[in-house]
Amino acid sequence: MAQIAQGFGAKVYYWSRNRKKGLEKKGIRYESLDRLVATSDLLSLHLLTTKETEGILDAKRINSLKSGGLFVNVSGMELANLPTLENRLEKSEISFIFDHPDEMDKKDVERLAKYKNCVVYPPIGYITSEARTAKQEIFVSNIENFLKGKPTNIVS
Repeated sequence: MAQIAQGFGAKVYYWSRNRKKGLEKKGIRYESLDRLVATSDLLSLHLLTTKETEGILDAKRINSLKSGGLFVNVSGMELANLPTLENRLEKSEISFIFDHPDEMDKKDVERLAKYKNCVVYPPIGYITSEARTAKQEIFVSNIENFLKGKPTNIVS
């Protein structure tokens, strides 16, 4: 994402728990999370949901988002404070785009989706013809292996 934005002439900054020297060699600059959130015209969140990251965009950070800015979340919604986010959307102070509504409570999706400055992007990463074919092959293989008494891809 950072390199794509750079290709459009954007000044790109990042935050991570660990510095990324490879990115920095490409001109992508490290910034503290609080400063990054408060100064970005476009904030794109790409973090795994863990105990350490859950709620990382708390009320204070969401309230510090630049007015008129765009917040894109391709991570789990557990990382953002929904009531504060909804308040900023209701006031039309920010725009918000997120994906994977299928992983959220339906009522939370409906609460956010009613705002014209919020875009709910459906999970479509799996619908290329190659991905669809692979998914079907795995599904059939799982059934065949189960019927043979040798289940595969077991989730405990």
